[in-house]
Amino acid sequence: MTREYAATYVVAGWLPREDAAAGVGQDRRSLLRRLARALPLSGDYALAEIIERDGTYIQCGLSLASDAVELAEAVGAVASASPSAGARHWRFRFDEAAATAIETALARGVPSETLPPAATLQRSHEDPR
Repeated sequence: MTREYAATYVVAGWLPREDAAAGVGQDRRSLLRRLARALPLSGDYALAEIIERDGTYIQCGLSLASDAVELAEAVGAVASASPSAGARHWRFRFDEAAATAIETALARGVPSETLPPAATLQRSHEDPR
């Protein structure tokens, strides 16, 4: 994504340590891919499991800001960029509760309307940094 687009947008789901240790990263990446396909995204996107010192992330890089906002809202992600610079990076806690909410929403066919609001996910969000 970074080679193709000068400005990419990232929605990143942080996996709690116990989930990362259990090896659920690939399953969570697949789940986020299914959600991205179900949303009306119009640009390019790519997914990856990223392991960093502060934890494991399932990241979705998107070429369009509007698509990033759509996905971020669907999972209740919080912007982590400076408001004056404009959001380019959103984060959410990709725990079992978030995964279950996404699966339930996908089963109903209306992902953005059935996921918990951002406030619900924010309360359970642990910033690993």
